[in-house]
Amino acid sequence: MPTNESQVLVGRHYLERGFLDAAMKLFARNATAVTGEDWSRLAARLMERNRLQDVVRICELGSVPLPREEILARGDTALKRKDVDSAMRYYDLAKADEERWSHLVAVMTDLPDRERQALEVAARHLKQAPPLRSAEPLLQPVPVRRMKAVK
Repeated sequence: MPTNESQVLVGRHYLERGFLDAAMKLFARNATAVTGEDWSRLAARLMERNRLQDVVRICELGSVPLPREEILARGDTALKRKDVDSAMRYYDLAKADEERWSHLVAVMTDLPDRERQALEVAARHLKQAPPLRSAEPLLQPVPVRRMKAVK
């Protein structure tokens, strides 16, 4: 077994055991001997740990597709929590569609001090002016709990 194949084999074992940095190092060192399936498994494991920069690097290095739908789903979840910074990062990375960007702008306009950011996002990602709508129909309302005073 040539050296690079044995290093890839060891990298696979590291990947199975969850030692992602060791696997990534061995895979990167022997990129030509690593299969697309190995790269995809490594990217999926990195995605589980929310290591987005590493996922992008691995997908580029291994010429495998970025897990776009999972990244968009994480962006949607962040937006439901009104974490617009994370949502923007996920949407940028996965090249979100105009509808998602429009919804992000709607959520941003519900938050104080996000006007400049909302304008930048609209200028960069929306071809036409977004329809005026509230973000509330897409977000689940929080039920109000009423409490009685105890005597």
